[in-house]
Amino acid sequence: MREQEVGNPTSEQEAVQGTDVPTLLQYTLHLYIAAAWQMMGLVPDPITHQIRTDLQQAKIAIDCADFLAGHLRPFVEESVMRELQRQIRDLKVNFVARMSDQSDSPDGSDPSKSTEA
Repeated sequence: MREQEVGNPTSEQEAVQGTDVPTLLQYTLHLYIAAAWQMMGLVPDPITHQIRTDLQQAKIAIDCADFLAGHLRPFVEESVMRELQRQIRDLKVNFVARMSDQSDSPDGSDPSKSTEA
């Protein structure tokens, strides 16, 4: 086993060494997109299975995803870019709707905050 660790890199090691920055950015962008859906209370947390709403964090995740998508443009195919832009646009539309829902509630709080899924 020791020989494999020293002489022959595992596929995991090869994958890490072969990862370029645009690939890492795309991976990170997808994490921000998933986090935004979760923070808007539209998707349950995959670990706790609870719905959590924090629109301030959702906005940060959406803004970061939008920023990263702009930097990815030169490195991805146009079809991939269109899909990323569609996902970010969907997030923004849902964010505005959630903000509107929050402002419509009598006390200004979100009625779906921290409920069991």
